[in-house]
Amino acid sequence: MQILLAPLIVLSVTFVASKFYRSKIVGLAAGLLLLSGAIAARIVLPLPENMALILFPLSIYFYYRSLKEGGILFASISGLLMGLIALVHAAAAFALGFTVTFITMGVLGTGLYTERDTSVIGRVLSVYVIFLITAVSVAALWWLPALYFKNKGPGGVSTALQTSSRLSILKYPGALGYPAVILSAIGMIAAIRRFELEDRILLFWVMALLILSKIYYLGVNVITYRVLIYIMIPVSILAGGGLISAFNVIRARYENPARVLVAAVLILATFQGFSNLSSAKVADYGAMTPHGRIEIAPPSESEVELAEWFSREKGNGVISFSNYYTAGFVMAYTNRPVNSILYEAAGVPSSDELSNRSIKYLVFDKRLKAEGKFTWNVSENLLFYNPSIINVSGLNYPYLERAYENRDFVVYIHRPVQ
Repeated sequence: MQILLAPLIVLSVTFVASKFYRSKIVGLAAGLLLLSGAIAARIVLPLPENMALILFPLSIYFYYRSLKEGGILFASISGLLMGLIALVHAAAAFALGFTVTFITMGVLGTGLYTERDTSVIGRVLSVYVIFLITAVSVAALWWLPALYFKNKGPGGVSTALQTSSRLSILKYPGALGYPAVILSAIGMIAAIRRFELEDRILLFWVMALLILSKIYYLGVNVITYRVLIYIMIPVSILAGGGLISAFNVIRARYENPARVLVAAVLILATFQGFSNLSSAKVADYGAMTPHGRIEIAPPSESEVELAEWFSREKGNGVISFSNYYTAGFVMAYTNRPVNSILYEAAGVPSSDELSNRSIKYLVFDKRLKAEGKFTWNVSENLLFYNPSIINVSGLNYPYLERAYENRDFVVYIHRPVQ
């Protein structure tokens, strides 16, 4: 799967960049710069999100074509791709829907300002409506039954994150790659000067995802680091455009240095991309915490065994995990409802707290050991324990009964004391 995912994502970005700028060199540069950021290591993981990333830029491109040329065809294609993304990865669909909505409002506002013609309202909104109708029609094939069962009781699907994972904006350049960020800034300046439809779409695309990465300030939970892979797409496209803009400016006075600049950037991006994708860390995707790096993907053998045990377990009781990432995997594998109480507050919840949230199972990750002046410690959506004080395999609470244990996890069933 990894052999196909990464090249197809790069080809998708290369195609869209070459169409926006009508230049194969820009497309090539965008594809290589996409791989130059540290965040690019994520695209080789066998995740549903990466399948969605192949379609994401294509949907934006066909939406651009529909705004530029009018008609139903391109708006419907864009909506169809959005619907397929919704069937593959809900978060990617939300990001795309948010981006397209932001682009629509941006194009509408700038169109009214530049054209001074209210007919632009009808043209833009008609494209948006066709896009939405097509997307919702496709997505409804799976989502309507899923939401129906969710509303019928425990089970169904999870439609929201239960907590945020934040990242300082000062760390964005390191994740996206400094060459791509610097060149995209040049590309943005050039795009603002031209301000054609494709320029506005790229600018609003970046703005939308930057806002989305910080939307937790409005009370909406988001995992910022994961949004960066979506930001990387328009950033790399703008960076490709910025490289050509810099080349044209320098070539006007010094042709050979301009050629050397382009060659140097492409070679640097190639080597950096190779370094990112060939790193041993690609196979094990991790999260940094104050207690060290925690591997979160791909699923470990113990996580698969845990998910299979829950698949065999009868009933639909809510599960709470001490490891947020394991919770996401088991939820996707078993379609079981989960609750975040274990990594919301340090410690074992009381029986009343578990009953109030209809929680039947508590799952502790035995790998989350940490030394310090604490018994329990919550950090980065993970519940750590002090092994010199706590033995998670032998918790002694009258309302908890150990039901399952493997190498890395132990499961307790909540049995309220009468």
